[in-house]
Amino acid sequence: MVASLMPGARAVLRRITDLGGTASFDEVQQYFANHPTSPIATAKMGGTLTSIKAVHRRVAPTGASPLLQRDERARPYQIDRALVEGLRRAFAIADACPDLLRGEPTAPVT
Repeated sequence: MVASLMPGARAVLRRITDLGGTASFDEVQQYFANHPTSPIATAKMGGTLTSIKAVHRRVAPTGASPLLQRDERARPYQIDRALVEGLRRAFAIADACPDLLRGEPTAPVT
């Protein structure tokens, strides 16, 4: 699933994971508004979060609970605790092997 996300959505998912799996919409939006390497315009944050949900619907098994859960009153986004650990491992692997998350195939070894 992580590899299916656009880089901005992947960065948002990673930020929420780094915060322990829970972050408010405002926290995420403020963090990326002036981010030095991966800025996301304030007006695009809602779409970025929606794209995470769309990818989840497309690649998750039928009946899987939502990856990002949102409390409409308080507006925090939360990732189930069991999924946070898996995402941390996926991001660690991605850091060690960045080609895994690229959209293009790697060059063959000669």
